[in-house]
Amino acid sequence: MSLHICEVTKENWRSVAALSVSEQQKHFIENNAFSLAECMFENYATSLGLYDEETLVGYAMYGWPNSVNKSAWLDRFMIDYRFQGNGYAKRFLPLLIVYIQQQYDCKKIYLSLHTDNIYAQKLYESFGFCLNGEIDDEGPVVGRVMELNIEE
Repeated sequence: MSLHICEVTKENWRSVAALSVSEQQKHFIENNAFSLAECMFENYATSLGLYDEETLVGYAMYGWPNSVNKSAWLDRFMIDYRFQGNGYAKRFLPLLIVYIQQQYDCKKIYLSLHTDNIYAQKLYESFGFCLNGEIDDEGPVVGRVMELNIEE
């Protein structure tokens, strides 16, 4: 399988907006249409489609670089409910970490997750992310902040 990341464009934004998590997960993350609008109007982030060959399976949004502490945010990361359980999150997360690191030459990546999203917390911890005690209350979903320190 060939996993790859593509920026969201006028050609694929509708397909990205149509991706969704399961009903039980909807309170964990903003919907993709909201995230796409946030990218368009706030200009601090970039939206990405996550593909397996030609099949769109997920979405991510990254940005908010900070040159002082050489950091950036992985602000959204989701796999569509139809493709969950196939290992995509575990396979895309390292690709996203490298992608973000290359975009900003960052040494730290932040993300936030809903307190009840234990599965996602375990996934992120398996890649070295740690809770840092901070709360992200900037958007509709309030979350606990995790950070990844990237080795040289």
